[in-house]
Parts: sequence; C-alpha cells; structure tokens
Amino acid sequence: MRLDELKRSVILRVFGSEEIYDYLEKLFNDEERISLEFNPTPEPSLSLPGVKIDNSEIYFHAVPKQNELQSFIHAIKIVAEGVKEGSEIRIITFVTPICPNCRATVDSINTLAQKFAIGHHIVDATMFPDFAEKYGVMSAPTTFIGRMKFVGAISLAKAEKYIRDAINGDYRDYLAEKLMGGEMDDVKTLIVEEGLGELLGELMGHEEFVVRLGAMATAEALKDEKEVVEGVKRILRKLLKHEDARIREDAAMMLGMLGDEEDVKELENLISEGGRVADSAREAVEEIRRRDNG
Repeated sequence: MRLDELKRSVILRVFGSEEIYDYLEKLFNDEERISLEFNPTPEPSLSLPGVKIDNSEIYFHAVPKQNELQSFIHAIKIVAEGVKEGSEIRIITFVTPICPNCRATVDSINTLAQKFAIGHHIVDATMFPDFAEKYGVMSAPTTFIGRMKFVGAISLAKAEKYIRDAINGDYRDYLAEKLMGGEMDDVKTLIVEEGLGELLGELMGHEEFVVRLGAMATAEALKDEKEVVEGVKRILRKLLKHEDARIREDAAMMLGMLGDEEDVKELENLISEGGRVADSAREAVEEIRRRDNG
C-alpha cells in the first residue's frame, strides 16, 4: 500500500487505543508520508477511542479493516488535499466492517466533510455497541447530519443537500421526508429539541396529503409540549385563511384540539362559509368550549 502520491505528509492522531495505534503502525510502516501520534485518553468530542486524520475533522472510531480500510485510505487522500476551517455541524456515521453500503456512504460524506469543513465521525457499531444503542442505531449505515437521522445508504447529492440544510438550520424538507415515510419518532424528537412548532404547523399546509396527515398526528402526540403547541397554533390561525378548503378544514379541526377561547372568534367566522369547513369549525368551537367548561 503506497501513498507516495499524497500532496503532503499526514499525521494520524490516535486517541485512547493501543490496538488502533499498533494496527496503524504496522499498516503504514513503510509509508514515508504517514506518521502517528498517540494520546492515551479517548477522543474528547465523543469520548470514544479512535483516530483523527491530521488536522481535519474526520475521525474513525474503529480499527479500519475490510471495507472500513478502503474508506480510511480514501479519507487520508482527501485530507492530504488540504484542511480548512468551517461549520460547527457534526456528522456521525455508524458502520460495520462487512456492511455493503457503508463504504460508499462514508466516502461521499468524507468528501463533503472536507468541502464544508465539517466534523465527521465514523463509528464502528460492533466495536462500540453501547454508543450505537444510545443513538438508537439498529442497522448500518446510519448517519446523523447535525440533528437529522438517515438510515441506509445516502447518495452524495442527498448528503450535500442535507448538509447545506443543516448549516442553514432548514429542516422543512427533512421533516417532510420523515413524515412521508411514517418516521414520526424522529420528527417528534427534532420538533421538541429545536422548538419547531411553527414549522410543524406549516407542514399542515404541505402540498402532499401524507405530510399534512403526519404533521397533524405529530401535533396531537405533542399536545402537552406547550412551546411546540403555541408555535403550531400561530400557523393554524393563518391556515384558516388558506385558499385550499381542505387545509382550512384541517386547520379548524386542529385548533379545536389545541386551541382556546381566543381562537373561537376566528373559527366562528368560518361557519358562515358553509360545507365541510363550517362543520369542522363548528365542531372545533364546541370542543374548545367543552374543554374550557370541564
């Protein structure tokens, strides 16, 4: 394995694992442009043993063998192209040594991690099962881009799109995709952690019916989260004036579930519209008043 074509020398900084250090020392024994450093404590950001590739933000928490070795070599070559400072977004990809889709995912994300100067941690789930369990990882690859979770292979284009969204704090497309796939638990976690009540409300006006339905079910499941509910209600009041009667009808129904007396007047204004929208608004008013009275 010759790496003479590297544009510069690369230091492999090993944290907290003599096993990883000894393996890499033997692997790169004849490579003039590869040197090793050893720190007896775990890598601090995840508190796991691992190896950091030079001054980049690419970390392998693994003994890089089999498929992981090819990704590790590829990452060294990427880092040798140059390191820059950038976003604070962190990516974690959980892999296994014999995973058929892990290498392509890791290689793509390492390329993007270097492009956007984002920290990327590759974690062998078989080596650190407790850490994988903490993140709810059930299969490999599983990738976390900031707070967004992706199970299975992820293409270069998709990874870049969601890295840009994570940097910009834009979760709309991610949440819509999760709702389309019925992955409500991931949606609920992100909505609560990031305080995205208004965005959840906006998704009730989404062009896709399945997304609207999922957003409503999520809001119902989170009705005890006061901050989330207040954000949802602010958007629902706007959706009462939406041009699509189906969305007005759904907004009225959800206000009946989440609203209070201050919403009654706007709901009563819909009753004069007639039809199903009026029926939904009338039932919403009745539900709010039943709740207030009892």
